[in-house]
This record gives sequence, structure tokens and C-alpha cells, in this order.
Amino acid sequence: MKILDKYSLQIVLTIIFIISNIYLYWFGDYIFFYQENITLFIYSTKYLHHFIIKPGGLLEYIGNFLAQGYFSPAYGSIILSTLLTIIVIVVNRIYKRVSGTKSIPLSIIVIPSLLLLLMQLNFNWFMWGNLGVLFTLIYFLISISPEKNSNRILLLLTFPLFYYVAGVFAWIYTAMYIVYSLIYDKKPQNFIYIFLLLLTGGLSFILFYEIIFLQPIEIFYLSPFSMENKFMYPWILLILLGFIILLPLFIKVFSIKRKTKRKTNTYSEIKHFSYFIAVLIVTIALLFKLYSPINAKMFKLEKFVYEQKWEEIIKFQEDEQLPNLLAQYYYNLALSEKNMLCDRMFYSRQNFGPNSLIIPWKSKIGSNNIARGIYFYYAVGLINEAHRWAYESMIAQGYRPENIKMLIKTNLINGRFRIAEKYIHILKRTLHYRKWAEKYEVMLYRPDLVKADPELGKKIKLLPKKDFTIVFDNPLNNVIRLLKESPDNKTAYEYIMAWYMLEKNLDAVFYNADKMEDMSYTKIPTHIEEALIFYNMVKGTSLGFTNLKISEDTKKRFNKYML
Repeated sequence: MKILDKYSLQIVLTIIFIISNIYLYWFGDYIFFYQENITLFIYSTKYLHHFIIKPGGLLEYIGNFLAQGYFSPAYGSIILSTLLTIIVIVVNRIYKRVSGTKSIPLSIIVIPSLLLLLMQLNFNWFMWGNLGVLFTLIYFLISISPEKNSNRILLLLTFPLFYYVAGVFAWIYTAMYIVYSLIYDKKPQNFIYIFLLLLTGGLSFILFYEIIFLQPIEIFYLSPFSMENKFMYPWILLILLGFIILLPLFIKVFSIKRKTKRKTNTYSEIKHFSYFIAVLIVTIALLFKLYSPINAKMFKLEKFVYEQKWEEIIKFQEDEQLPNLLAQYYYNLALSEKNMLCDRMFYSRQNFGPNSLIIPWKSKIGSNNIARGIYFYYAVGLINEAHRWAYESMIAQGYRPENIKMLIKTNLINGRFRIAEKYIHILKRTLHYRKWAEKYEVMLYRPDLVKADPELGKKIKLLPKKDFTIVFDNPLNNVIRLLKESPDNKTAYEYIMAWYMLEKNLDAVFYNADKMEDMSYTKIPTHIEEALIFYNMVKGTSLGFTNLKISEDTKKRFNKYML
């Protein structure tokens, strides 16, 4: 028990570090993939400029810098776990300084870190949020140092800088300090300091808003948060911020309880350690109760798309059978890339009809529909439209690895080498995508190398013979027009036939089936065979193919099905 008395904090820090590491690495790793792909860190002054023109921007910049290694779940889990343990240490120091006692309630000092661990369930809670909490606690710790008078002058002078760096977290600190002053320091001069602190904050707000940055007003009371930050569990954030603001009150309550006891004995230390274990158990229970396996699976599937692991996508969806529009869209995309769309698409769920083939410009799957819808146009050979979607994604959502990659590929395919070079240089200024960019840099001003590339050369062959205007009301019409301009485009043809089958339009399947003989098909795709057999049974009409025949295996399966 002496070990527990002497090393209780070290034991707690070790437990927090291990538990958070295990959870983040084994269960929360999808968070790292998602955040790394939307917080692309670029080593350039232009990228930095985007963050230095607003309060809270530098906090976001530092967070993105640390998050650039998120492509490795091991790195992500270690750095986040380290941050959580540092916060425990800072809260411990705050408790000792405020309460004036060396004895600490473990269950209190770990709550901010455990709430931050729960916040990771919200995949839109980024690294800068964790840093903002840490910076706020450190700034508060400095402000309650014994040398109050000299520190107060320094804090008033540096508060505009803290507001500039931390944004909205400066207001959280202000609320925290007011609570502390009302409980612990009711001297008149302290209220004067609070007034000066609020005045400094207000003047900083006006100066930044009216003169220096000239940004929309919500930036100055919300940044680095934004109206687009939607959390799955916002109540966790409210509890977290409320606990931080009221931390001086909680310290007061618990320190009073401990002072009423004459001395701290081994029994009381065991008791308080058991409280910590209880809080930890509740946190772990909430982690698994609120954990979304669907989100984890969807991000895993999306990672396969980014890595172009088409076989893994097909196997994954056929095993999991996710009843999700995006999952089925990715499944059909993978089948198309492997020339298996009309052979295999019914091996998985198809709950959304033709909507699972093409994501429209305005879709119910969320704000990322622009970035996700690109892949269909790229797959069928509508390269100019894929380029447009990628460019719109970059304008609306900023630099992301996938939209820059697509802009590089589409410009290389179209022979726009100077533009491709511009985007290649962007990726060359990143940590993780430099080698990818160097691969395509070799192809600049070398159309022969572009045509020889297995992926880009294939897409060049799918290009329409002449451009045409894209229509938005019926995406199928674009594919039909593409096939008309490029009659040997099997990818476009199978998307059309898949659309008809998912619409249960057997007449259209029948009247378009004869095109296969002109497209050098050696066998009829399995699902088209099934549709033609059924059509023949219902209508009594069959196609008179010259070179193609329905396989005996399909006939046997159909006869067995009818029995």
C-alpha cells in the first residue's frame, strides 16, 4: 500500500496512457484516417497565411502539423495518449496550487482527459481541440501563480496574443478565471483585474474584427470551431467545457471535504483510488456504448477507395453487406474498375436502386458528396467532369489529398501538363504524399509515359471522341451520350445496363443487349444473362445473338430457381 501512496499519480498516468492507446489504436484508428485526409498539412507560406489571418488559426495550424502523421495509427494513438497524460499533470498542478494541499483526488484530475478521450468519438473533433484545452489549462495555471501582481500585468499584456493564438479558448479561460476569483479571491483589486481582463478581451475583439483581420464576425467568437463542426455527441463537449470552467469550484468542494478529515491514511488513499477506477470504468463503458462500428467500417471502406484496393472493397462489402448508400456506391465502383459490374453487383445489397451507381451533385450522404462523386465520372471516362468535381471540391473544402490527386490525374490525361505540375508541387510539399507526387512528376510533358501508365492509359481509351454538355437532371443521359461518342466504352455500357437492371427496366435491357456483339464481348455478363432469360420467360422474346450465347450454367441456375 505504500507504493500506492507514493506513486498514485504515476500509476494513474500509466493507466490513462495505456487505456487510451489501446482504444485509439484498435478501435478509433478510423479517426486518424479521416482527419489526416481533411487536414492536409502543406509546407508553404501560402498554407500558413490561411491560418494567421484569424484568431485561433495558429492553434489549428499547430494541430494540423501534429496530425500530418495520422496516416500511421500507431503515431496517432501515441501522440493523443501523451497529450491526455500531460493534461492530467497540468490539472494536478492546478489542484495543488488552488487547494494548497499535496493530497489529490485522482477521480477529479483525470476527468478532463477522460472527457477528451470520449470526444474522440466525434471524428470532427480535431487535434487543435485537444491543444486548445491544454493551452487553456496551462494559461490558467500561470495566472494563479503566487506572484499575482506581476503576473497579472503580464497576463493582461499577453491576453490579446493568447486570444489570437487560441481563439475561442481565450473566452473559456476568462470564464474559468472569473469562477476562480469569485470563490478564492474576493478582494476589490481582483475585481478590478477581472474588469481589465474583460476590457482587454473586448478591445482585442474590436481591434481584430474592425481593423486587423476583417473576417466574418463569427470567426472572432467561434474560431477555430466553425458552424460546419457538427458532432455526433455534442453533450460530451458541453460537459467538457462546463467542467473546465467550473474546475475551481470542484477543487473547492473536494478540498473542503478532504480538510474535514484529520489526516490522510492508507484507507482513504485506497478509497480515492477506487473512485478513480470507477470513473475509468464508466468512461470505458461509454466508449464502447457510443462506439459506432458502422462509421469504422465505412471509413475502412473509404480508405480502400483512396488506395484503389478494388479487390478488398469487393470482398469487404460482400462479407459485411452494409445497408448504406455510400458503401454500395463504392462496391459498384470497385466492380466497374475490375470490369465485373454486370457480373457481380447482385452479390451484395442494392437497396437504393440506380442511386448507388452515381452520386448526384446534391446528395443526402453529406457535405462530402462532391469529393465522393468524382470517382464515378473518372471510372467511366468523363474526365472533364471528374476534373470539375475535383476542382469544386478543392474550392469548397480546401486542399485534400484526393481532390489534388484527381486534379493531377485529369490534367495529365488531358495533356495539361503545366496545371498538373502546379498540383504536383503542392503534394511534394507534404509529408506523406511526396513520393506519390514524384511518381507522376516523371510523366510531365511526356504524353508517351501517360499513355503507358496502366491507370491513366486505360482512362485515355475511354475518352469521348468529342466533348458534349453535361446535364444534371438525369445523370444516365450523360453516360448514354458518352457511349454514343465512344461506342467501344464497355465501362459506360455496363453502367447503363446496371442502371436499367436496378430500375427493373427489362425492356431497356433487352433492346440494348445486342450492342454487346459490336463491342467485342466474348461472353454475356452473368446478370444480363439472368435478365434476358427472365425477359424471355415473361415476354416470350429472345435475342438472336450471332456469336454470343447464354451460358448453360446460368440456364441451370435459373431452372433451379424456378423450381
